[in-house]
Amino acid sequence: MEQLIQYLPKDRQAPRLWFKQLSIFSEPDTANIIRTVPFRRGLNVVWAKEPAAGSAVGLHAAGHGVGKTSLCLLLRYCLGDPSKAVTELRDELCSEFPRGGVIAVIHVEGRPFTLCRYFNPHKDGFAIDGEGAEDVWAQEADSNDRDFLKRLASDMMSSVSPGNIPDTGQAIEWRHILAWISRDQGSRFKSFFAWREGEGSGLQRSRQDPPIVMRAVLGLMDQSESLLMGRIAALEHELDQARQKRGDLQREPALIRRRIESNLRAMGSLPDDLPIRAAGLFDDSVENRIRTASEKVTSRLAQLELEQEQADQNLAELRADLKLRRSESERAVAEYDLADAGRRGDEEAYKSVGAKLLKLRNLAGHCEEGNIPFSQCQHVQTEISLLSLSSFQDQRDKQSLENAMNESSSRSVTALVRKNEMTSKLQVLERQEEALKAALNKVRMSRRTAEIEASKWPNLLDELTRWDGSAGSASAQAEVDAMQAEILRIERELGSAQMQLTLLHQDKSAREKALASITDALTQTLLPDGAFGAFDPRDEDRPFRLSMRGGEAYRVLEVLLGDIACMLDSAGSASSLPGFVIHDCPREADMSIGLYENYFSLVSSLEKEGFVGVEPPFQYIVTTTTPPPTDLREGVVRLELDPSSNESLLFGRRFGVEQHSLPEHGKGRR
Repeated sequence: MEQLIQYLPKDRQAPRLWFKQLSIFSEPDTANIIRTVPFRRGLNVVWAKEPAAGSAVGLHAAGHGVGKTSLCLLLRYCLGDPSKAVTELRDELCSEFPRGGVIAVIHVEGRPFTLCRYFNPHKDGFAIDGEGAEDVWAQEADSNDRDFLKRLASDMMSSVSPGNIPDTGQAIEWRHILAWISRDQGSRFKSFFAWREGEGSGLQRSRQDPPIVMRAVLGLMDQSESLLMGRIAALEHELDQARQKRGDLQREPALIRRRIESNLRAMGSLPDDLPIRAAGLFDDSVENRIRTASEKVTSRLAQLELEQEQADQNLAELRADLKLRRSESERAVAEYDLADAGRRGDEEAYKSVGAKLLKLRNLAGHCEEGNIPFSQCQHVQTEISLLSLSSFQDQRDKQSLENAMNESSSRSVTALVRKNEMTSKLQVLERQEEALKAALNKVRMSRRTAEIEASKWPNLLDELTRWDGSAGSASAQAEVDAMQAEILRIERELGSAQMQLTLLHQDKSAREKALASITDALTQTLLPDGAFGAFDPRDEDRPFRLSMRGGEAYRVLEVLLGDIACMLDSAGSASSLPGFVIHDCPREADMSIGLYENYFSLVSSLEKEGFVGVEPPFQYIVTTTTPPPTDLREGVVRLELDPSSNESLLFGRRFGVEQHSLPEHGKGRR
């Protein structure tokens, strides 16, 4: 013990965080406080008694379900633990005590605070500076519970360095440290870094990150190591990217060639075994067949262009002739209508048709009958004169109008024959126009198809030619060589950084040696028969090791002694650990009763002999169903829970199906 005591740091006289008291209430008044649990600095035991054999049955026959784990979860609730187990307990208690909650007197960095938190997650609690009066609800709050917990987390994290995981950049938070110092019972103390069962600790990497958090909190990771770890992580990422880029550059030519060849064969419906290029002058190949097909379609396209030009010209000439024929047809119809109006004696129709005919006659153009321009045609000129003599503007000359109508009526038969002839010619020309339009559309469609066909082959052959010119070229190889040189540079820098980190680890710091000495002294004090303890902060599984081989019991003891060593070391200024640890039933994790009793005695003796006349600078809360050594029960056992009676349960009664059959809980403080 003397050897152990000499290694204990004494920079701090009190733990950075510790509980003085925890009260559970069902209603926010002093008359409804269900239970009050006092705590002390040093060792605090919560003992769930197991009744003597045969003295109880059923739920009353074992020290389980009496509230020891719930008490640990309530302490974690008062420290802002967001874990699933804490949330589930809070919700269950809210259903049992809708207006209930907890009051905790907590010392933070030497200052006492009284914190009230309700089980109802939607109801704000409060915090008061100082230990507060008996009726805390009557006092004026200094802040709400959430603001207090934020300040608590900030205070606890203020000296942790680095503040981020170097490899990932994730911030190290109070919840991560809280997971360590208040291990979930479900983790069963399986290994030192098994802090939470199922839901995890909230760290991104379950194996690599907890050791980094431990070292940062214990002050074992200086700035140079943090920078080196961050540099190594960045170089490893950079190296992966460079190797990926080199692989892409090396694979790219082959991928391009396969794509081009596949497209060439698919478009030409060519067999897979046909070579892309011919080995000899007269050998068959994909290239030869495609060039032949390209030449054929190019020739076909030229022919179709000539056919389209001819079709366009034929249609234009026909439409010009058709336009003239339509004008002649309209004149023939008008002449017949004029003659018919004169025959019928319809003056109004005769004048109207005559005006229309006059307009048609005045049109410029060519007279087909005389094969001369209209302006020189005697027939047209005579008709124009005749129509002019009718003097449609002078309605008083009726005799002239009648003479004109009589003369027109005499030509009605001739006009009808001409009308029918012109209509027949017009219909023939219109049918010819439709035929020429259909032929032209067919030629245009064929030409568009030929254009698409003609353009696809040269594009692929040009791409294949470009590939032949670039694959294996100086420029392509230069890119690969440059990337290989970059990979070699990164590998050299990475190797150098890793070597620096290895040398840094080999040069153990005074902090590591101090923790190793405490671990070894604890081990030798507990197991004096030649056992020794070791500490390796970079071990991702067992940073604290015992030389003893004894199965699961010694693996659990490694975890317990590791936590105790860190808790004792927290009195030094270099550590950021709060000096506060909760262990929920480590005996149930397969540690033998004799070893368990010796462990309790070790912690108690350390407290008495190492801190004579003063309170120890740590608080250790442990729950157990195994009776603690008799000589430790005085003052160390802060709460006794007994399943044989409801009054001795943490909440004064059991919850659930048996609640209706059990007597009401006592409402006095315990």
